[in-house]
Amino acid sequence: MNTIKYILMMVFLIPQVAEAVYQVYAGNIEDRKVEFYISAISKNDFDIIYLDNKTKTISYLGLARKGDDGYHFRYNINDNLDTKDSIIIKNFNFNENKNNHEDNHLVGSSQIFGDFKLEKKFEYNVKWENGDDRNWKDSKQLFDNIEFKNIEFLQRSSTKDFYFKVVLSKKKKEDIKITGINVYSKKSGELLQTIKSSKGYIFHTFQAIRIGDFDFDGNKNDFSLNNSESYAVNVPQIYYIYDDSQNKYIEANLEGYSIQFDSENKIATSTKTCGDVVIYSSNVLL
Repeated sequence: MNTIKYILMMVFLIPQVAEAVYQVYAGNIEDRKVEFYISAISKNDFDIIYLDNKTKTISYLGLARKGDDGYHFRYNINDNLDTKDSIIIKNFNFNENKNNHEDNHLVGSSQIFGDFKLEKKFEYNVKWENGDDRNWKDSKQLFDNIEFKNIEFLQRSSTKDFYFKVVLSKKKKEDIKITGINVYSKKSGELLQTIKSSKGYIFHTFQAIRIGDFDFDGNKNDFSLNNSESYAVNVPQIYYIYDDSQNKYIEANLEGYSIQFDSENKIATSTKTCGDVVIYSSNVLL
């Protein structure tokens, strides 16, 4: 039993490489300026969201169907279930452990808007399969040497009035961290506010931002920044409240774990599990 415990401890203590492919492309589809954000684990497991700067809408392309001419996507336009477009992307490049591919464009076609060619703005490509020593060596070296600052990555969730891009930075031998949040107006597309974050939250693709009514004013214009892409136990979150009088977000005095909101009593309760002990702390939001 002690041997098993020792082995498990060693597994958890081994540094883990952030395995992912992140790509950002920008350009025009017909008269529309668009931005594509790709998050992939492999060529068969990836997600795409894109921003249409003309309509200020964020679309999720959903699951792809692989055809002879590329990857086929169907999606709703402007959240209109009756209006759909088909997009074919012809040249995804998910080669492992090459942070700068020779192909710097994303080529495809839209059934409604025609052909397009988008320019690559950012790429992070570290691929590691557990137990593969060759992949581990290559990806570990690449992971240790990569560094960048102030890269924007679109978030899937948005409010009625705003959409969000987290600001990413990475130091050598460290994970990608969220160092800020850029808030954009859906009305004008202009940058409304930059919120700096020193919490050291690790980047988790499109789900770092979640929307809600966290000050009980009846408007779901508030958001939280989360240190995970899932609602797991003991994952810290920090909350930001939209102040209409100042037209900006302010940081609420509310950071914790597994926070539940009681709109009737205007109380937010944070819970943290330590072994068999559950710790509660409450905040009254006025």
